[in-house]
Amino acid sequence: MTTRIISVAVPVPLRQTFDFLPANEQDLPVLGARVKVPFGPRTLIGVVVALKDDSDLPLSRLKPIKETIDQRAVLAPDLLSLASWISQYYLAPLGEVCELMLPVILRQGGDLEPPAVKSWRLTDLGRSSPVEELNRAPLQLAIIRRFMQHQELTAAHFKDETSSWRQALRSLIEKGWVTEHTEHPKLASTSADTSEVDLNADQQAAFHAIHGALEAQQFSCTLLHGVTGSGKTEVYFAAMQEVLDQQRQVLLLVPEIGLTPQLMDRIATRFTVPVVSMHSALNDRERHIAWWHSASGDAKIIVGTRSAIFSPFANLGLIVVDEEHDASYKQQDGVRYQARDVAIYRAKKANIPIILGSATPALETYANAQFGKYQLSSLTRRATDTALPKVELIDLNLQPSNDGLSPALMEAIKHTLANSQQVMLFLNRRGFAPVLYCAACKQTAKCHRCDSHLTIHRRANRMRCHHCGYEGRITPQCDHCKAEELVEVGDGTQRVEEALAMRFPHAEVLRIDRDSTRRKGELEAMLGQARDGDADIIVGTQLITKGHDFPNIGLVGVLDVDQGLYSTDFRAPEHLFQQLVQVSGRAGRRDTVGRVLIQTRFPDHPLFKSVQSHDFNAFAKQLLSEREAADFPPFGYFALIRAESPHQAAAMQFLRRAKQDIQAQAGVVVLDAVPAPMERRAGRYRAQLLITAEQRSALHATLQQWLYHVSTDKEAKKRANSVRWSLDIDPLDFY
Repeated sequence: MTTRIISVAVPVPLRQTFDFLPANEQDLPVLGARVKVPFGPRTLIGVVVALKDDSDLPLSRLKPIKETIDQRAVLAPDLLSLASWISQYYLAPLGEVCELMLPVILRQGGDLEPPAVKSWRLTDLGRSSPVEELNRAPLQLAIIRRFMQHQELTAAHFKDETSSWRQALRSLIEKGWVTEHTEHPKLASTSADTSEVDLNADQQAAFHAIHGALEAQQFSCTLLHGVTGSGKTEVYFAAMQEVLDQQRQVLLLVPEIGLTPQLMDRIATRFTVPVVSMHSALNDRERHIAWWHSASGDAKIIVGTRSAIFSPFANLGLIVVDEEHDASYKQQDGVRYQARDVAIYRAKKANIPIILGSATPALETYANAQFGKYQLSSLTRRATDTALPKVELIDLNLQPSNDGLSPALMEAIKHTLANSQQVMLFLNRRGFAPVLYCAACKQTAKCHRCDSHLTIHRRANRMRCHHCGYEGRITPQCDHCKAEELVEVGDGTQRVEEALAMRFPHAEVLRIDRDSTRRKGELEAMLGQARDGDADIIVGTQLITKGHDFPNIGLVGVLDVDQGLYSTDFRAPEHLFQQLVQVSGRAGRRDTVGRVLIQTRFPDHPLFKSVQSHDFNAFAKQLLSEREAADFPPFGYFALIRAESPHQAAAMQFLRRAKQDIQAQAGVVVLDAVPAPMERRAGRYRAQLLITAEQRSALHATLQQWLYHVSTDKEAKKRANSVRWSLDIDPLDFY
């Protein structure tokens, strides 16, 4: 009888699988099951990806697996196939991809099913017995009173109580007043308003464009391009309802955790099905439970950030990617996947529709729609029929700003507040001031681990590096010359907040940035405060620009965006335009036309003209023509090899040798190794090597050959082990 070989994907940074023998012939694991395997001196948990009859190694060199954890697949065939594609496309180790798809508890060998949860309910005796009998047992009486508010209690209801509550519950169980139940966590359906929402003509046309694929249950990729406030979410919801009526599941991807609570509230008021959310703010147990409900089919709507694309589904019928242009969908470390592109591939393999929604689509997505690869549906007007906001420019050459605020902007803020409307000010720089400058020796306070300035956080009396996390006290003297002529240069959200509080003492100023929302729940609470009108002026970073619906914003002020106009990154104009359109779209979303003021020293720059005219199509076509001339994406294909080392020359040396070793196929160009724009970060020197290609297949073939060389050639392997390096397919930034 032929011995079966078990091929296992192990979570190590090696681009290969490993062969093992079964512990015995009767214990042959199924594909997609987790197994414990010996790996050098360690025992690792891997996933079975193949069962085969032979191996490249002799049987005498193969070790048996130590334990089969699962009797059924933890990664279903569709997820194994997806993992294989991600590994091949992004040239990432299959073991690391498989690990990425599992909740932490399952990566650590935990049970496939979440642990059962204890709960307690009143018995008929407990309901009918007079509570006066418990007057001498106040804790038992308090528990019975809690049952008057909740039909069922769990340990979560007693998290703020002393441990004595368990003894009190046991006493009630002994009296027959309470019963104990143990079962897996259940999902509750929402009690939504099921009345249908009337779509306007634009929304109805967009929905009908998607409806055919929904009805036929077949793949189609639709770009839903709608101006800000055009009601894209209502089109999503109409499509989602169609799928739910077919008893199928929906995956809704959002770019940021901050968007999830608001969207969950809207879903809860619209649908009557169980819903789960998946994002990094969940703890390991919560993530495992959400994963389980998705896999079992209990959850009908799954809302999540980029990693939710790896969720298992019982019967997936639709994927929606909201704000598809957002950079948050790109994973920037480990397996560097683009969740939007993975979602499109998954929808195609599952033969289901996918909707990509945005007011400012990524140029790659827009080009695919223009070339006919995707279906294009447009929403050209706001759902409320309110006109798009009027965008004006403030020339800072003529009106110098003070604390980031020009006289014209100050006057507009005063006028808006007088009309009982809210003001939103966007400044994508947190802290008080980005630079501490010595007027005596002309030196600035810099991070000792990065090529960056230390940002002043005055309230905490700290100087912080926003790149590596280093922080220290604000010193009264210059570190270089000991002079006390220190000047705080530049504006951050904290400085603007203080200036507004001083100039508008009767206005409620709310600052929303990474510093003010560090604790769990703070971002959600602040966004709710802004939506409810409890803040007069909202100052924030990009956290306030993405998809939020603030109904009473009359004025949006953009304080400093000039640094994005002349960046070395070829994507900078695209990203800046998206940012400006998104933040402008927060203004005038109800009855009155909003106003947007952009402060700039370059008012004649053509990008601002496109923002003022709200003409994304013209702007995108101009950028696409420039990229086509340069063979930049989407007309060419990029890969980036990054390297870093504590030693300044090591990263550059590794990449220079890599360039020599890469055997470029026709149409593939390997540029020279260069230091990263920020060469030193967190004490490590960084460099990068860009590879461009006319055809994606040639790019992948070239890189696969190089990766094979690195893994098999002793000298190349030694060099690779001397630095920390990564390979990024379709890099989003070059920072």
